[in-house]
Amino acid sequence: MLLISTSSLKWYWLHKIFKIASQSWYDWINLDLSSLDFDTENTDYIKELIKEFGIRVVWITAYERKMDKNSVDFILKMATDLWVKSITFYPPYRLDKDTTWFSTYLPKIKSRNPDISINVMNTEPKTFLFFIPEYKDATLSTIKKITGETTLVVSNVDSSSWIDLLKTFSLLWNSIRNVFLGDKTWNKQDIMLWKWDMPLESLLIKLKEAGYKWLFTMKINPKELSAWDDNAVLQKLAEAKLYFEKYFK
Repeated sequence: MLLISTSSLKWYWLHKIFKIASQSWYDWINLDLSSLDFDTENTDYIKELIKEFGIRVVWITAYERKMDKNSVDFILKMATDLWVKSITFYPPYRLDKDTTWFSTYLPKIKSRNPDISINVMNTEPKTFLFFIPEYKDATLSTIKKITGETTLVVSNVDSSSWIDLLKTFSLLWNSIRNVFLGDKTWNKQDIMLWKWDMPLESLLIKLKEAGYKWLFTMKINPKELSAWDDNAVLQKLAEAKLYFEKYFK
């Protein structure tokens, strides 16, 4: 199944995002939480949008920054209220006040809620002062063992390093529950799928051959989708979906 991330349409209000998603022929929605967009945190309002547009939220992507145990509890309750069974978390940002929620609390939450898929994503390998990683506990081996479930974010892979996209896939393979699709260049992320550096075709072929049965999320920068023009957005979303469907239907 192919989801559309609300972050791909974040220049719009959430009501408009649901409307476009319902017209795009994508299967479901991946709700990307933002502390700057209160609509994404309003469960009752989201339920109204689900009912109005007939498209479900089946996945939640947690906040990137300023997470703590209370945030985890809030997201888990939100997922329960929306009947969402899958959540993706970022590893903790090094400068955030609390990072203990990740290595100690998240595994406990998973053990208490075995019916919910709690994923950790791979992050872009950025550093402070050229050697201090921006994210703590973000190595592929670490994120894989936190809950045993991961999200592979294509645009977060450094294609110039020895751990390229296909190596990342092989290291995470049996833990991957969602693949966030988007291409990248050396200075741009989440661009249209067939444009630049990432061997997306090879990845999709390998996933197909390996019998991958989980989900995909289209995560593309709004600028790439011409998010000021609704018709252009729908056309580009359709083009991205057609590219994906050459390998998965």
